[in-house]
Amino acid sequence: MCESNVYLKKEGHEELVMENVAIVTPIDTDTFLLKGLLGESMEIKGRIEDINLMGHKIILTAP
Repeated sequence: MCESNVYLKKEGHEELVMENVAIVTPIDTDTFLLKGLLGESMEIKGRIEDINLMGHKIILTAP
């Protein structure tokens, strides 16, 4: 599978925001729509810091 976990980095600490994310869609400047494997979704504000597809990890930095 190709899902990843999305983390939001604040003040140097990574907080898990959503697991098993299958789709990340930019919807505005620094805003993304995350869609999970089971159909769940959420909007999150942040900037992409790192995408590690092999490690199944996406890190966004808080604005």
